[in-house]
Amino acid sequence: MKEIKTIPIYNRKSQKLTSITESEFKAIKDDVDERFFIVEGEFVMVKSRFFRTEHLVTHQKLYIKDKKITFQKQKGIDYKKVLFILESPHRHEYDYEKNFSPRMPLYGNLNTFQSHFESLMFELTEEENYAYEVVLYNPVPYQTSLHYLLKRNVKEQTRFKFWLYGWLELKYHREFDRYLNQYKFDYYLNASTRMYKSIISYKLSTLVNTEYQVYHPSSGFWNRKEAKFGIKKIIHLDDSHFLFHLPKEEERNSIS
Repeated sequence: MKEIKTIPIYNRKSQKLTSITESEFKAIKDDVDERFFIVEGEFVMVKSRFFRTEHLVTHQKLYIKDKKITFQKQKGIDYKKVLFILESPHRHEYDYEKNFSPRMPLYGNLNTFQSHFESLMFELTEEENYAYEVVLYNPVPYQTSLHYLLKRNVKEQTRFKFWLYGWLELKYHREFDRYLNQYKFDYYLNASTRMYKSIISYKLSTLVNTEYQVYHPSSGFWNRKEAKFGIKKIIHLDDSHFLFHLPKEEERNSIS
């Protein structure tokens, strides 16, 4: 039997956020940014300043027409509005040499996204020659991969637990609620990766009628000669279509 010892990662309130393996812990022990992390013999602590605004990759609006991206709306063009939902920033979305400063969503995959987005929308709508106003949105806008701490990829479960801390305890699911209530889109695309897709989908189901699930742009499916997007159209029915009562808002938030 193989035995794997794990090291807990806590916040300042002694809440366990996630855990890493003992070998990962040994690799970082003498090389951490002490502004954001405390490393002790049996645990790691993430300081509150790690989650400050200056380290968040906020949503980005861009405009796509004829496979060209601009960041300013052009006059005389009718744009279809698209909310493109990811889950949280990946390691390429930070500049580590510039004080761990955030860049923008999909920074490392923007060329792939630009090349194939219109093909995705044609497959989804069967309509050509549209221009799109796209918002790239991370429901949890800080680095949940812990790459800044570990300098390597981590287990999916490690990242997922850290993401849940932001979604639930830091209440980013409520920020997502507010955003969805404030802004309306023609298309809602859930491009989060596998472990996050159903949680984000559930949140969408409480606020929008139709969701499209697609592969994440970092997936190899987007990089094929003939890209594959794995499109699924999800119709979310309202309360009147159910034979039971949905949970109250407070109960929905506690499991969202």
